[in-house]
Amino acid sequence: MGEEQAHRVFEVASGDFGGKLMVTRRTGRAVREALEGALEELPKGGILYVDTRGVELMDYSFADEALGILASRSASGEYGDRHLVLVEEDRDLLENVEASLRQRSLAMIRVDEIGAEPGIVGEVPDHLVETLQAIYDAGSITNAALATRLGLNHTACNNRATRLAKLGLIHRRVETAAPGGRQYTYERIA
Repeated sequence: MGEEQAHRVFEVASGDFGGKLMVTRRTGRAVREALEGALEELPKGGILYVDTRGVELMDYSFADEALGILASRSASGEYGDRHLVLVEEDRDLLENVEASLRQRSLAMIRVDEIGAEPGIVGEVPDHLVETLQAIYDAGSITNAALATRLGLNHTACNNRATRLAKLGLIHRRVETAAPGGRQYTYERIA
């Protein structure tokens, strides 16, 4: 895998936003603005771990405003090559995050704790889940090797990986390949 990526942990429950109850769009907006600031401070390839452990209640309005809009802006490329990873182990707490991301046809990588096996929260079609799993299993893999592993042609494989990269679920590097071509390498982000 490539060099170690810079990361930062943002603990939602310990902030100045209301403690353990994350409700209302107003609170969600304040948290999103703080998260945006933290994302923008990260270097290219950096990871922002959004740690919601310790939050006892998160309503849909908060989840959509804080995380749904943030994931949407991230997927549109607004934060460049910086990634979001949600840290949460309570599946019940994730229901509203899941609903917001699904409504937006988006997804985020989720871990129970930093360094734990990653999962997905949100909406990802099955064929992309298969591709994502192959990339995460490999840690780092070229498009050619991934295409071989999945039994796809290079273009179809690159199209899948490009969608995963745009969703912010993987890191995609472009390298120079002989003679004068390009080679894509895909890496897990968590």
